[in-house]
Amino acid sequence: MTRTVRFGLAAVGVTIGLVLLIIFTTVLRPSLATPALTPTPIPQTTISCVGGSEKNDLMQDADIQKILRDTYGLTVQFQSMGSLAQATMSTSDIKQKGLDCLWPSSIAAQTVFEAQHKSSEFEAYRAENVLSSPEVIYAGPNGTAALQKAGIVTKRGNNYYIVNMKKLLLDYVLKGKQWEDIGAQQLQGPIQIGSTNPAESNSGFILYLLKLTIVATNDPFKSPNVAQAKNALPTIRALYDAQGLQAQSSSFGFDQWLNQGGEFRAPLYSGYESQIIEKSLEFPQLKDVNILYPEPTAYSDHPILALNKKAQHFIDAMKDKKIQQIAWKKYGFRSVQLGVTNVQDFPKLPLAGNISSINVPSADVVMMLNNCLKDRNQC
Repeated sequence: MTRTVRFGLAAVGVTIGLVLLIIFTTVLRPSLATPALTPTPIPQTTISCVGGSEKNDLMQDADIQKILRDTYGLTVQFQSMGSLAQATMSTSDIKQKGLDCLWPSSIAAQTVFEAQHKSSEFEAYRAENVLSSPEVIYAGPNGTAALQKAGIVTKRGNNYYIVNMKKLLLDYVLKGKQWEDIGAQQLQGPIQIGSTNPAESNSGFILYLLKLTIVATNDPFKSPNVAQAKNALPTIRALYDAQGLQAQSSSFGFDQWLNQGGEFRAPLYSGYESQIIEKSLEFPQLKDVNILYPEPTAYSDHPILALNKKAQHFIDAMKDKKIQQIAWKKYGFRSVQLGVTNVQDFPKLPLAGNISSINVPSADVVMMLNNCLKDRNQC
């Protein structure tokens, strides 16, 4: 009997102990615990950068601004400036403007900048490409059909390719052939390739860099040397003079072409592939605009030229996968990150998956072309 009572009391004691332990761990212990630490806020930095006008919408995107601010502590003050205008600014002008980085729209501009400046002139120079878009030629159904019959354009799958750009330039554009001459329906006037002013805007300049490479060499995959470029410049200037007045910025020029009738304003218009992708999200009727890919074409790369450590952080931030996905899916810029660019993301647009392109010529050749376009006496 005594042993049974002792056992019962022991059991009661164990039960009370367990209850007290539960009360302590669930009620009292949390109140004694160290309060959770508040995450340390990311230090915020503001940088000033100039770049091509085609990146205006990208840099004003609220989601991109939030990622830059919340993840990388960056606020970017972005202003438009032509690519070669950026590349040819003096070091004193750059510092006077308080610029932390340049963001031209071509490797050619980067090449010129590095040829004209010493990296030691800046606190910490680093350049890296973060986006790209191939140069394409936009056309309507009438112009496309006529060029197909002439053997200039061919269709493979859902994509159109300009397979004889040299013939188009020398036998059609330079000789002033009319659209009526090749049986184009509803199109009138001389066959030309419209673009922005290559002396002011990168999309136009990239087109003329492509023209120079094609005209100056027998192999467009080999960049022209100085002697080859010099021989071809008078022809390039003649092609330029035939164009007449042109828009000064890539974004304005493309919008103007669309608003003024597309192929009925200019049957062929050169621009970035990214422009039609961005516009197609807002204006589905652009499905009637054909994308012609020159073979080879020229890529418009978008390297960030960081002039100090603050701007170097901007390079890393722009390679963020979330930012790269936004840049592709909303603004049409092809990514530098593997797996982001998928042409199937735009099923209503016949985008080419694999694109052949030229190599960028030397800084000397780039500047020869630029000087020729600005002054015929230097051609």
